[in-house]
Amino acid sequence: MTAEDVLITRPSGRATGTLLCLPGTMSAPAIFDGLADRTGADVVTAPWLTWPGPHDMATLGARVAELVVEHAPVVLVGHSTGGVIALRAALHRVRGLAGLVLSDTGANMRGHGDVDAIIEHVRAAWGPELWRAVAQRGVHLPVPERIADALETYPATLRRSAVIEALTSQRDTDLAPLLGELDLPALVVHGRYDRARELRHATELAELLGAPAPVVLECGHTPAAECPESFAAQVRRFLANLD
Repeated sequence: MTAEDVLITRPSGRATGTLLCLPGTMSAPAIFDGLADRTGADVVTAPWLTWPGPHDMATLGARVAELVVEHAPVVLVGHSTGGVIALRAALHRVRGLAGLVLSDTGANMRGHGDVDAIIEHVRAAWGPELWRAVAQRGVHLPVPERIADALETYPATLRRSAVIEALTSQRDTDLAPLLGELDLPALVVHGRYDRARELRHATELAELLGAPAPVVLECGHTPAAECPESFAAQVRRFLANLD
């Protein structure tokens, strides 16, 4: 991986650690804006859908594992599909991975709506109307205008084929049988009003990881952008407990 493959934001003061952040499918890296100053950590955001292919979960997990080594020690922060990629990376058991923060994701896509219909919709209706619908589905609370604009326009920088490949791979991925092998501190966060994932997905994920019960925030699918202060407070607490 090269420096051009990630976006790095540093806090105004001395950094207390590094967060390697992975947004969800078609979700703009801007959802993590402000996280560096709110947590006091360096934030390395990996816009994985803009990377050269392939974009299957296994390959992306291996690439992120390389980034963990490069920026170690780090905590992986995975949102939605980014959470699956973070888990794939963790299964490589590379040195320097200190923990996992997983937001509105799950070990598999069972119960995640009609995944095949979503994939077909991307294939058949790629364009601003679809991007707007996905952006609106991803939030329950208002977000700053610049982030709302980013959520609607970021997909224009992506290749439809990459999105389809990622979603198809995620549909076919079930990490539930493997997660018991991980021995890492983990924080699972979930938005109460998430229209993509149900709380039971977060609860199952926490149980599989041997983590505490999920922290439920009063927002939708994207807590880092919808409840930035509350989300950052949970991450800060998690980082403090790693010391």
